[in-house]
Amino acid sequence: MSTPAIEFLEVTKVFHPRFSEEYVAALTGVSFEVVPGEVCAFLGPNGAGKTTSISILMGFLFPDSGTVRVLGHPPGDVRAKAQIGFVPENFAYYKFLTGPQLLRFHMRLAGLDLASAETRIGELLAAVRLHGYESLKIGKYSRGMVQRLGIAQALLADPQLLVLDEPTSGLDPAGRHEVLDLITSLRDRGKTVFLSSHILPEVEHICDRVVILDRGRLLRVGFLRELLRSGDQVEIVIDRVPDETSAALAEFGAIATPVEQRVRIVADASRKRELAELLWAAGCDVVSINPLKSSLEDLFLKTVGGAS
Repeated sequence: MSTPAIEFLEVTKVFHPRFSEEYVAALTGVSFEVVPGEVCAFLGPNGAGKTTSISILMGFLFPDSGTVRVLGHPPGDVRAKAQIGFVPENFAYYKFLTGPQLLRFHMRLAGLDLASAETRIGELLAAVRLHGYESLKIGKYSRGMVQRLGIAQALLADPQLLVLDEPTSGLDPAGRHEVLDLITSLRDRGKTVFLSSHILPEVEHICDRVVILDRGRLLRVGFLRELLRSGDQVEIVIDRVPDETSAALAEFGAIATPVEQRVRIVADASRKRELAELLWAAGCDVVSINPLKSSLEDLFLKTVGGAS
């Protein structure tokens, strides 16, 4: 069995604000793991504990109790840090430098070989759609361009693990699409991506695993396809509903809705076979029969709403 890329085991972190007798539990007994080569969405409302978790993961903070391992090493271990690319939500930069100058500076900080710097920097700027802006000072960049540059610096060392905090923040729809495509290509190359985002419809298209926190506690964790699967309902798409069949559908408790010259029927999955046979006998063309799935946004709202 391969070593998890990220492993949290009963992690607790409590803050004691200065000049206050109160304690704030940022994380309470949080446990989850991320498998190498997958995209994991790390979700939760504001104040859920995501930033604290990422800070612990990166070695910026230490848990009060519990165990954290990153690529098989303790957080902050040089062996782990050398294999991590990190993009914070607000990427810090030197506005008087150009993009290539900043990337070259980060290569020096990381101890990377500068012999191939120009080639590597050119590849990364092209990958994040900043080719052609090499001479522009970063202070003149738009918010989206800064975000793209942050992703480029995270990829400098060809890391095994990417930790991305709101990676599409500030990007227009085209830019967000390009970043999501880039994340998918990284997964296809065997990279692990751990990302936090509030744009759930976009996350749903690329993530394999979901971790949901709220108020410092783990609420849901698992493979997205399993979490979204609804075991009690089925969707049947047909060409039409004959008048004589409408009453029978009502007896099944099925709901029929016209959709683009077809009819979508939602019914109890336990009666799927009976309903399909009824429709076939009535001469209907059954286009598809699929388990009914909810969306990631539905899952998130139900999970977080149920915890409040």
